[in-house]
Amino acid sequence: MRSITLIVIGLISLLILTSVAYVLIRSEGPLVEEGAPSVPQPIVLRIGLLPIVDSIPFIVADVEGLYSKYGFNATLRFFGSARDRDAALTSELIDVAVNDPITSLMLADRGVDIKIVSLLLGEHPSDGLFYLLAPPGSEVDVRSLKQIAVSKNTIIEFATWIMLERLGIDPRGVELIDIPSIPLRFQMLMEGRVEAAVLPDPWGSLALAKGARLLARDDMSEEPITMSVIIARSSTAGDREVVLRLVSMLNEALELYKANPEKYRGVIEERVFVPEELRGKWLPEWRGRISVYPKGNFELVSSWLLLRGLIAGKPDYNALVVQWG
Repeated sequence: MRSITLIVIGLISLLILTSVAYVLIRSEGPLVEEGAPSVPQPIVLRIGLLPIVDSIPFIVADVEGLYSKYGFNATLRFFGSARDRDAALTSELIDVAVNDPITSLMLADRGVDIKIVSLLLGEHPSDGLFYLLAPPGSEVDVRSLKQIAVSKNTIIEFATWIMLERLGIDPRGVELIDIPSIPLRFQMLMEGRVEAAVLPDPWGSLALAKGARLLARDDMSEEPITMSVIIARSSTAGDREVVLRLVSMLNEALELYKANPEKYRGVIEERVFVPEELRGKWLPEWRGRISVYPKGNFELVSSWLLLRGLIAGKPDYNALVVQWG
């Protein structure tokens, strides 16, 4: 009798232990053998964008699910102004941003911990055009210009300066009127309240469609003048694997856009500012690829910044530009 009792107690204890083990396994998940490979965690990437043409590959990558394909847990944050984007980068609220070389070198000169990860828009001279325009009906010649409306200390002024130089005109002999707002600069040009103005696309295309006269474009020489770049905090830019994944992903997104721009019209018109008159009629061409930011343009930009007194010293290309190619 005693032996039977002990057997019963043993069976009950075994059942209890089995039940507890089952509950633990269900609650904690499957056991992983020691040394088994762990599943890689997605790379968190906070990306700062503006509602401009340059953001298109990031938008297409989002639409097509490429971030997860390339191992990113990405957040796209659109800013209303370049100043807000730069403040977020300085405050470490974003890791990566679309920028231009002018602002990028000025940020680095001020001690902001960034590097230029790649060229974005501008590998082909006709990508991301800037236009020097005269008002409709104006008969002014580019060589007789006395004033041009620009946005000072920006890529607009840089583009104006280099275009004039390549036309054999001394920019110091032309008054550059500071009108930072692109819509206001466009309006003043079309109303004839300025002798000429420099506008980027899509505003340049709209002005031409409305009768403005083309005096010059920044693709008039084989060497590109204006480019945009991808910049990142040094902690992100220093990870070669992250950089290579990002560049590969964005180039795939660009190939998808080039193959069928019309497919993305709706989302582009939703996230990129396109004037009402051009909606349904205009999409930017993008001929180039994302590549290493070229030293030639770096030197052109840094020399102009030094000439204008916008940076304190000549920057080092090798220290600021990521060489991943």
